[in-house]
Amino acid sequence: MKAAGILSFGGPEVLRLLEVDTPVANENQVRVRVKAAGVQPFDLSVRSGWTPPGGAVRFPQILGNEFAGVVDQVGDAVTGFAAGDEVMGFQVLGCQAEYVVVAPDQLVKKPQRMPWEEAAVLSASGQTAHTA
Repeated sequence: MKAAGILSFGGPEVLRLLEVDTPVANENQVRVRVKAAGVQPFDLSVRSGWTPPGGAVRFPQILGNEFAGVVDQVGDAVTGFAAGDEVMGFQVLGCQAEYVVVAPDQLVKKPQRMPWEEAAVLSASGQTAHTA
C-alpha cells in the first residue's frame, strides 16, 4: 500500500510516498480503508525529530494520527463494527496511509452528512478543545 512517511528526520524534503505492506487486522482490531487523513503540527514535530512521550519513531515511519474511512476488515472478537461502516478514528502515527489497523475503541461511526475531510480532522480539534 502507499503511505506518506519519512525515512529519516528533517525538513519537508524528507517526506516520501512509501510503498509498505498492507496491514492485517488481528482478532481484536479493525482495518479501515482510509478516505482522508489529518495533517497536524504534531506531524511536523515528528518529522523534525521529536518523539511523542511513550511513543517510538521507527523508520520507515508513517505519519498522521487521525483518519476517516470505510471498515473493510473486522477481527473475530470485535463487536459494533462491520465491513462497510463509515468511521473516523485516531491512532498515534501510521494514519497517512491507504489502510490503518486500530483497536475498535479508537473508532466512532462517521455522521452520514459529514464530509470525509472534516471527519478526518475532527479528533485533533476535539482533543485540543478538551486539553484547553
